Amino acid sequence: MTESSKEMDLTSNQVDAFLQSIDVRLGNDKMSNLQIIVSNFMEHVPFQNLTMLIGPRRRPKWNEICDDLISGIGGLCTARNPFLKVLLQKLGYDVYFISSSMIEPDCHIGLVVTIDSTKYWIDVGNGYPYNFPYKLGSGDVIVHPFMNYRVVKRNGTWFVEHEFNDSGQWKINQTFNDKEVPYSFFDNMHELHYTVEDYGPFLRGLRANKWWKYGGIILRDNLVNDLESEHKISNISDFKKWIKQLFPSSPINNNEITEKAWNAYTSLELEAII
Repeated sequence: MTESSKEMDLTSNQVDAFLQSIDVRLGNDKMSNLQIIVSNFMEHVPFQNLTMLIGPRRRPKWNEICDDLISGIGGLCTARNPFLKVLLQKLGYDVYFISSSMIEPDCHIGLVVTIDSTKYWIDVGNGYPYNFPYKLGSGDVIVHPFMNYRVVKRNGTWFVEHEFNDSGQWKINQTFNDKEVPYSFFDNMHELHYTVEDYGPFLRGLRANKWWKYGGIILRDNLVNDLESEHKISNISDFKKWIKQLFPSSPINNNEITEKAWNAYTSLELEAII
């Protein structure tokens, strides 16, 4: 059963609590506020699938999304971008959902914010360091130690492209049309992400990361990249160490959660071998 946009709301106390949790103090300039909200969201809110991997095979309800984001548990695209959209609306921004395609069509949620007739693409839910709003039509190449990215338009479609190691080779990560869609547009995608193991990587492995302007840590399955070197996770103790380093003050840094998530992952690996 879908939740309508009318049911997606945040109280003033929830807005204040979340902004405090990501260390944001609002000023008078909308663009500056938007930049720091997105940047601090990426740095302070865990991108993680641990709770999805060990949780019930159903899409989260809106109140559950709010609880997870405000408490610092975090989540994936299905929670992060919808929460940010409602947060920005409550703060007076002109913001709407867009649908993005990756391996599957319409499998990802994105946002567009308009300020003074200028549109900005925002995606805090893809696990990559899109740390700031991207001005559509600018053609800017955004440089980060992990990768460079740009958003370019071809034949009416926007392409988000990544470049690694300054190789000159741009690879398409996702595409989207600048067309507003309702939250209900994502109902089927939501269900598939939480119920079908082969729909995306999140029921088949471990994902956790956080990004800041000049750095980041990315965990995928049993490997961690801290942008200086790659580390292998050999056991539960290693896994707990990296989760603690990633999210020291988050409720996700919890023995019960990390042990269940690691056991779920190793069971999946064993099934793949068998």
